[in-house]
Amino acid sequence: MAQSAEEAGTSEQQQPQPQQQQPQQQPHQRRQKNLAGGRFGSRRLLLFVTVLVIELTIFFLAMAIPMDATQQMSSYTQWQQIVQSVKGQGPLDEFSGIFLNNVRIALIEAVPFVGPVFLGYSLFYSGEVVQALAVLSPTPVPPLILGAVLFLLPHSLVEFTGYAVSVTAGVMLIWAGIKKRLRIEIRVYAKEVLVAVGVLLVAAATETSLDVYPDLAFALWVPIIIGIVVIWVWLRRAHTRQGQVAPTVPL
Repeated sequence: MAQSAEEAGTSEQQQPQPQQQQPQQQPHQRRQKNLAGGRFGSRRLLLFVTVLVIELTIFFLAMAIPMDATQQMSSYTQWQQIVQSVKGQGPLDEFSGIFLNNVRIALIEAVPFVGPVFLGYSLFYSGEVVQALAVLSPTPVPPLILGAVLFLLPHSLVEFTGYAVSVTAGVMLIWAGIKKRLRIEIRVYAKEVLVAVGVLLVAAATETSLDVYPDLAFALWVPIIIGIVVIWVWLRRAHTRQGQVAPTVPL
């Protein structure tokens, strides 16, 4: 009986120990979750939206700045050569040509420090090409009008979204390095680059489908919007899971 009492007393003394450790772990885990899913997630979303707005600004600015006739003709000729090489072999070759070209651009844009500069260059060049097409086409239209019409077609916005994801991933990698959480962010970076490739795959498929079936121009918005929502939900969950297992790193 005395031994049982001692054992009972010992067990009672040992029971509060997990309760003493639990309050120390809860703020620690909460802080980890807030780090990746809260502050860093908010910065990521804000950066993505900012990059998307900058993309549109550069693109339309390039269309609004007049080029001389020589530059317009040069851009127009280069674009015709690209289109003929991509679209002259059938839908499958057109799809692969568009996709591989866009992925090459996105991978460069995902490189830290280099990506934002290349983004500005490629979008400004694209805007100049649209200006040349608008002015030198058989039925000339104002370049800004043609640019706006392009965004009525779903593949344009999807393509810009893929580029924005790539640049955002590269910039957030720089920020993570500054904040000494690079080991955690590199996993998210790899996932976001894969997401950008997937988005550009959809953009290439959509653009090719529009060339083959022009009547589907507006109907294709429905699956694209659904896809964007699914990707966004997946990314949010991935960031939250990453934060739950993240080590403590001061922000």
